[in-house]
Amino acid sequence: MAQKLQQHGYKDVWALEGGFQAWQNAGLPVQSKRAAA
Repeated sequence: MAQKLQQHGYKDVWALEGGFQAWQNAGLPVQSKRAAA
């Protein structure tokens, strides 16, 4: 996934061992934006 994002011009992209779930399980910060209703 990270490689595909880089191919589409995204910079500063990292592949996380264990993915997003591992990030959340480690208690690391997560932000989300909700679409306007």
